[in-house]
Amino acid sequence: MVATAPRRHGTDADRTAQGGFTLIELMVTIAVMALLALAALPFTRNWVDGTREIRARSSLIEAVGQARALAMRNPYGLPTTDATGTPLATAAVLYDGETAMLCVVQRDHDRQWTASSCPLDAAGDADVPWRAQITSPGDLALAADGAAFRCAAYDSRGRTQLAPDLGRACTTAATITVTAGQQGGIDAPLL
Repeated sequence: MVATAPRRHGTDADRTAQGGFTLIELMVTIAVMALLALAALPFTRNWVDGTREIRARSSLIEAVGQARALAMRNPYGLPTTDATGTPLATAAVLYDGETAMLCVVQRDHDRQWTASSCPLDAAGDADVPWRAQITSPGDLALAADGAAFRCAAYDSRGRTQLAPDLGRACTTAATITVTAGQQGGIDAPLL
């Protein structure tokens, strides 16, 4: 008869039969995953800001197209100049930075602006031929010649005009710079 030694627990033979990870292995894996997530965060933020800029630029370009088309159509047959010979703006794009609303307004047959601000609800839509809200504006900024963009007015030839009677400073700049977050900004043409 051959004598066998008593079996001890915790030997190498027992370890190979067990499955799973040790606590240290799990902690190292979680730490590496956390570092990768932290490294990816700035790239994600820049990607989101870039997307916000592109969406805002697209909305602004659409608003400009609507305003210029309306101005050139000149539905009320307004003269091209006022009594002093100054070119008369017949339609305008308005931007409200507080609500991130873009809208197009026009002059009526009495040469009065149908609206001087962008309505937030459908009640004011009768006076506004087109409006849109820029989604998730956050820290979005629209600027023309270094100043905040509020208005761009167009005459019946589609050219930008000042329109001082609109009650806000309209720009005659050729482009608007749209900036979100730390992005460098992209330009949207006004002509």
